[in-house]
Amino acid sequence: MVNFNADEEGNDPDNRSDNKGPEPEGVAVARLGAKTFAFVGLERVGGIMVYDVTSPASPSFVTYANTRNGATGDRAPEGIVFVPAVDSPNKHPLLIVGNEASGSVAVFQIVLQ
Repeated sequence: MVNFNADEEGNDPDNRSDNKGPEPEGVAVARLGAKTFAFVGLERVGGIMVYDVTSPASPSFVTYANTRNGATGDRAPEGIVFVPAVDSPNKHPLLIVGNEASGSVAVFQIVLQ
């Protein structure tokens, strides 16, 4: 479990509210079918927010994925790269995320519903 606005090192609750909050760090934009999505990495608390930005004037929140587990797991997404299905080794779209604090790389397979 990740506490609200925890930083990338510890898991103290609400540690970031007075310091830029979760601090969005990196963004990848991808067209999937008829829609365009923005994948936003949250450097401090971790995780990726996904928004449907097909209509930029009215974006909508889709989901939030966080593989962090308290003070462990993937922490502090720094770089985000979208890999389209045609270039993917498993022929599914992927999101590759480099995590600064944990020194880990997370690979998410994107599934449209």
